[in-house]
Amino acid sequence: MKRAWDVNVNGVTHSVEYRAGFGTKVIVNGKVYRAKSQNWFVNMVDYPITIDGAEIRVVAIGNKVDLAVNGRYLGSGEEYIPLHTMPVIANVFIGISTIGGYFFSGIFGLLVGLLFGILVYPKLGLSGKKGGLIGAFVGCTLIQVVIFIILLKLQLEFGLF
Repeated sequence: MKRAWDVNVNGVTHSVEYRAGFGTKVIVNGKVYRAKSQNWFVNMVDYPITIDGAEIRVVAIGNKVDLAVNGRYLGSGEEYIPLHTMPVIANVFIGISTIGGYFFSGIFGLLVGLLFGILVYPKLGLSGKKGGLIGAFVGCTLIQVVIFIILLKLQLEFGLF
């Protein structure tokens, strides 16, 4: 995946590029920097860049990438919230939902866990809604339990899976 932006700082245009694949890279004016994900299961990058006093951050959560310049995202216009403010419990829920979902419900449970881990947990965690975060985890777990029951029933009745 590749995203590129041209940022104007003090009348000078700078090129910022994000590349993900076999190693995440941030390229600023042709110079390559390695960025590391803050989570083992979901790509979560918050890479700081300072150009002529302007604070620029490349922020990636899953496949969603945006550039924050002086506290505002260019793509959405929303206020920048640092990824390190996400509660640790959100990262724990991501791990439990993905690994636990796989061992409990197979590939379908894994997919549900990844879906919640990419779309739901980071958003609720960054907004500071711990109650919503716990509710989402309970909902994800219930969906995985229902998938387990359906797969078990198919296995017992028809010998599938």
